[in-house]
Amino acid sequence: MLKLPSTNSLLTFISAAQTASFAKTAKLLCLTPAAVSQQIKQLEEQLDVSLFQRSKQGVELTQAGQQYLYTAEQVVEKLKQGYASLRQLKQQDIFTLHAFPSVATKWLMPKVLDAMQADPELEIRVEASHSHIDFNLSNCDACISFGEQEESLNHQLIFQDNVSLVASPTLVNEQLAKSLNTLLTLPMIHIDWGDDNQFLPGWKEWLRAAGYQEKEPNKGPQFNLSSMAIEAAIQGKGLLLGQDLLIQNELKSGQLIKLSPITLPLKKAYYLIYPDRTKDKLAAMQFIKRLSSDS
Repeated sequence: MLKLPSTNSLLTFISAAQTASFAKTAKLLCLTPAAVSQQIKQLEEQLDVSLFQRSKQGVELTQAGQQYLYTAEQVVEKLKQGYASLRQLKQQDIFTLHAFPSVATKWLMPKVLDAMQADPELEIRVEASHSHIDFNLSNCDACISFGEQEESLNHQLIFQDNVSLVASPTLVNEQLAKSLNTLLTLPMIHIDWGDDNQFLPGWKEWLRAAGYQEKEPNKGPQFNLSSMAIEAAIQGKGLLLGQDLLIQNELKSGQLIKLSPITLPLKKAYYLIYPDRTKDKLAAMQFIKRLSSDS
């Protein structure tokens, strides 16, 4: 009977190939260098090939080692996918939804709490991060995405947002009776979305739309999260181009006020995206339907 390599030996081999050092691999895997060397030696004996060329400078993959590295990585990837699938089966009653931190905090969470209050049996788990979700490796059932993703996934348009000029009434209270010229001398809060900045209208675009083609944006606090920028605006730290759907509660409560009718649309829409397997979860599809109707 064919004796297959252990998962530990494959993981050790992959790490050693990536680091080109048994010592570094030992540190990463919390093993001794001798234990790493022994695992690699046993794997080589089992395969009847030399996977590494050893030297005082470290280790280097042989031609056989380079070829086997691809196989080992594929095997480990398949094991990860299998584990993720098992986790999904164990969590059939839980709807796991991924969203960007600001969208989760400012827009999604109130809807989740309302849905769970209306249906106490409904269990929703929200994961908030900027990471891209690979549904083959994740137990997430759906994600709220800025823009579309792979065609193989199900897409449902949630909303197309706009930005509006807002500020705390404590910042502009004495300025309200004056002109927009005066307001635009105040500090401006900036949001940096990295690669997605091109899709978020910034101060230069808004100023041009308002007729201030020659004006440069004022300096002010800068954040990579919209929720942090909104909090800074509430505290009176400057003017903000706030996303309308993320500042609804702040506008209703009077923590922020709109200062101009000029709005600019984001250049991408938000979508609810999910794989076909999510359709098998009745509770998940009910919440997706509710989320879409509330948008």
